[in-house]
Amino acid sequence: MAEIRENWGSRAGFILAAVGSAVGLGNVWRFPHECYSNGGSAFLIPYIIAMIIIGIPLLIMEFSLGHLTQLAAPGAFRKAGPKWEFVGWWPIALSFAIVCYYAVILAWCLNYLYFSFQSELPWKGDAENFFFKEYLNYSENYSLSGIRIEIMASLAIIWALMFISIVKGVKIVSKIVLWTVPIPWAMLLILMFKGVSLPGAINGLEYFLEPDFSVLEKSHVWRAAFGQVFFSMTIAFGVMITYASFLHRKSDINNNALIIGLADLATSVIAGIAVFATMGYLAVQTNQPVDQVLEGGKSLGLAFVAFPEALSHLGPHASIFAAIFFIALILLGIDSAFSITEAALASMIDKTGWKRSTVLAVMSITGFCIGLIFLTRGGLSWLDTVDSFVSEGTWGIMLVGLIECLVVGWVFDLKKLRAHANKNSDWKIGVWWEWSIKLIVPAILLALTIWSIYDNTQEGFIIDAEGNLIGSNILGLSLNVFLFMLAVILALWNPHKKTNNNQPDAGILTK
Repeated sequence: MAEIRENWGSRAGFILAAVGSAVGLGNVWRFPHECYSNGGSAFLIPYIIAMIIIGIPLLIMEFSLGHLTQLAAPGAFRKAGPKWEFVGWWPIALSFAIVCYYAVILAWCLNYLYFSFQSELPWKGDAENFFFKEYLNYSENYSLSGIRIEIMASLAIIWALMFISIVKGVKIVSKIVLWTVPIPWAMLLILMFKGVSLPGAINGLEYFLEPDFSVLEKSHVWRAAFGQVFFSMTIAFGVMITYASFLHRKSDINNNALIIGLADLATSVIAGIAVFATMGYLAVQTNQPVDQVLEGGKSLGLAFVAFPEALSHLGPHASIFAAIFFIALILLGIDSAFSITEAALASMIDKTGWKRSTVLAVMSITGFCIGLIFLTRGGLSWLDTVDSFVSEGTWGIMLVGLIECLVVGWVFDLKKLRAHANKNSDWKIGVWWEWSIKLIVPAILLALTIWSIYDNTQEGFIIDAEGNLIGSNILGLSLNVFLFMLAVILALWNPHKKTNNNQPDAGILTK
């Protein structure tokens, strides 16, 4: 595969594609919500620390691993020996679970974009009731009844767009991202400048920028910050390893990682300013405190309740700014969604050698069918549970990141990876990077894991204080166990039992 592997065609194409993967819906609705829930701008302290200590070093690690091996995540980890291949399949399984509900959120955005072109925004006056009751028909349980046809149609369109975007390979993706990455940035800047010009914007910005340092002693704030870095930068998803495997051989690994990290941070801050300034305006319009207008019931309420409600108060221009907002969300999200799909697709092709279009068609249909669960009356409950256990916290992506660091740090030859990263980079990483991957990052992630487990046991994780089983936690843990077992099965599966010619050589990167 290494000899015939295609490449991005240009450095700009790769950087924009990687930025498009890193910068997504999480920057617009998750980051501002995490700031709001965790001490305002005080949240920036653990977030920036996580970015420097974990985000950039791990991004360099994943870029180096993918670029050197010229393989997607499973094949890259197999280079340390067949028994380690599951470490590459695990993030692929987790991230594919994420893209199944991520596509549903994009389908909501597509519907809301359609609503934006109506003569009067349908959520004006009571956006919360519109989103949860009229649009989702949400029931606070795990009901699998009542699939909404209009959302299902939008979901089909989203998967069709992703199929079209990546079916021809990364050279076509590099051309698509020349439009889908800069345009939403421009739209976010428009929303930010509009937001800060509104009456009451200063109140929202004060709420965003005034820190509550007391939250820094709480474990969940640090877990949220580190989880946001993993989710936002697409670390431990298998995506960055896969994307780097298509890089030209003379690529600047370190600079690429730094550029992507800074772009991700800048987008999060711009989105935070846009959201909180607009929330300050809504507070003035509705005669409520800023913290009350930010309440949306669920974290997604910020993007589909609070912000749309604020936009609905912009008079004759309300529909224009609503359309700008949801176009930005769709373009930001679609890049992240098809990057995750590409990681799974490349992994399967590396493993089997099967035809790209056939594998992608099967994956798209599978993702669409799984997504139907999130279109039911209890779909939002399913989405919240899967999201909290797969992309956040102790049991999902951060745990995969911990295992990745331990395997790369103690099984792979880090000196060889560091030399490869430095070979064509303008600035060089020193031996500190090796110790960071081997000890510092695993120690931090392990401490957060133990801290989280302690908090869970104190609060009651499987059984609550009344002795009742906590169904959502049982469901979330069961899903993670299933995905781990799936990763092991995929690693053990050999579609070329007789020749085994498609499997990468094992052990060439070990110490």
